[in-house]
Amino acid sequence: MRNNISTLCTLTGVVLLTLTIGVCIGLASNLKKGENLYTANCAKCHGEEGEGFLQLYPPIHNSRFLKEDMAELPCIIRHGLKGKLSIGSTIFNQIMPANKRLSAEQMSLIITFMQEKWQHFGPELTVKKWLTTCPSS
Repeated sequence: MRNNISTLCTLTGVVLLTLTIGVCIGLASNLKKGENLYTANCAKCHGEEGEGFLQLYPPIHNSRFLKEDMAELPCIIRHGLKGKLSIGSTIFNQIMPANKRLSAEQMSLIITFMQEKWQHFGPELTVKKWLTTCPSS
């Protein structure tokens, strides 16, 4: 009987360890996917480190959209952005083109990557829901 309990405890430990490792690998894999999507779709203008470029493209690493207005990000990604945007004392007025080919899942991966990279954690991502609230463009 004691042997059965010991075996059961050992097996339970192995299963829990395996599940934990699997979850960590899955999270790392999703972050890598998000990084690849960011690099392919965002970094050319916003920079590898989200620093922006001169007064042409705004920085996003410390953006209010990552800190306070995260629900606006999917709409901005999907429909683009035009008009003046003030960040600190700098005013940006370039058009950000729409990116209609990214899926809600891909946007979620990009936003999660940016949150992790620049340590801005917000509410659970509900990109599909947020996309339904975008103003028509």
